[in-house]
Amino acid sequence: MKERFQKPTTLATEIARHLREAIIKGELAPGERVNESKLTRDLGLSRSPVREAIRVLESEGLLTLEPHRGAHVRPVGDDDLQEIFDLRLMIESHGLRRDGHRITADVIAPLRAPVDEARKALATNAFEAWHRASLRFHDGLVALAGNRQLTRLHEELKISLRRYQISIIGSPGQPERSQAEHEAIIDALEHGKLEQGAALVAAHITNLKEAVLKAMVRTE
Repeated sequence: MKERFQKPTTLATEIARHLREAIIKGELAPGERVNESKLTRDLGLSRSPVREAIRVLESEGLLTLEPHRGAHVRPVGDDDLQEIFDLRLMIESHGLRRDGHRITADVIAPLRAPVDEARKALATNAFEAWHRASLRFHDGLVALAGNRQLTRLHEELKISLRRYQISIIGSPGQPERSQAEHEAIIDALEHGKLEQGAALVAAHITNLKEAVLKAMVRTE
């Protein structure tokens, strides 16, 4: 991890990013202790920004802080997964189920580009590029609501979601299945079938949840 660290203007922000990526990628395992003293020595920093970064990750739900035990990577269970995906479903389908007259062809049009980009990436097995384009598609679904507070909540939720999503990016058949579901969603929306589109979003997110649960079982 150390070689990827770069000191920015705001040290606490960079330390938090550094640790967040390590947690999301599994370099710091669930339950593993984040040794404040060792981290301070390894990165050549003072304790103050390290402590601030740890508090940031605690507020994001990635770390737990306990008296006399310090910081540990927060394990994630089935209940957490259910809550996160329930919230994701509400956020991503809200724009389609609210004020349908606002969802015009012009509003839907920006969703086509990331779906097409993802298809091209998948054709060359560029899974990371496919994943990034797919995330933009989901961001676009949230944007349909035109609700800044909802967008803010979604940005916070994406941090927790990344811990799960990285486990299924390269799973055999999963990217292809997700891509096909994205294609079906955008096709329904482009034909003005908002209720069908919302139902397809719900089915897609349910399928993602089930795929992540299977991935978690395989790694236990």
